[in-house]
Amino acid sequence: MSNFIKNSIERLKNKGKEGILFLILSVGVFVACQGALEDGTPFGPSTSVFKILPSTSIVTTGATLTFTPFGGTTPYSWTSSNTSIGTIIVNTGVFTAGTTLGTTTVTAVDAVGNVATASVTIPGLALTFDPISVVQVAVDTDNVITVTANSSGAGFTATVVNNNTGSTYLLKPTFSTTTGTTFTITSPATLPTDALGNQTFTITVTDPGNSNTATFTYVVQKDTV
Repeated sequence: MSNFIKNSIERLKNKGKEGILFLILSVGVFVACQGALEDGTPFGPSTSVFKILPSTSIVTTGATLTFTPFGGTTPYSWTSSNTSIGTIIVNTGVFTAGTTLGTTTVTAVDAVGNVATASVTIPGLALTFDPISVVQVAVDTDNVITVTANSSGAGFTATVVNNNTGSTYLLKPTFSTTTGTTFTITSPATLPTDALGNQTFTITVTDPGNSNTATFTYVVQKDTV
């Protein structure tokens, strides 16, 4: 018993049985309220620790992860802030990664309103190509590349970079989308000279529909004439 309660009892002894009874009832209510707050019931969110484990994670496309609540009061309700990135079963905490690259926030709410969050990142998948690279020896020639996996069908964007750092050959192959599953690379109008040598380009292709990406190697061979 705390000194406060002992001292209060001593002070109230002179006030008779009614004073002591009032004190006992007051202490009982105080203890009950404290216990209720620590247990998380029934007076609303508690001050006890409530969190989700793991707090940050990486889950590959199609894989699952079960989140575990730490603290709080059962039952728990689970949600995902972006269901295209990943979904979660509302009453179990089982998360399934979608096909879209990105980060979503998983939120758990316990029975009395305590809230905890965790971050999940989906790294996406690499696009796959057929053919996987091109060596071009002719000018203004089209090469149609088929994306054989991990494409959303939304088409593609690309950046084209010459790997020959410092080369004075300034032309680049051009990139265009022909359908939702293929793209076309067109060789430059002029081949590099024999002195410049072959030019190797890295083309980074991205599917804006799901953010999946990969690189494609394109070589323009020197003019041998």
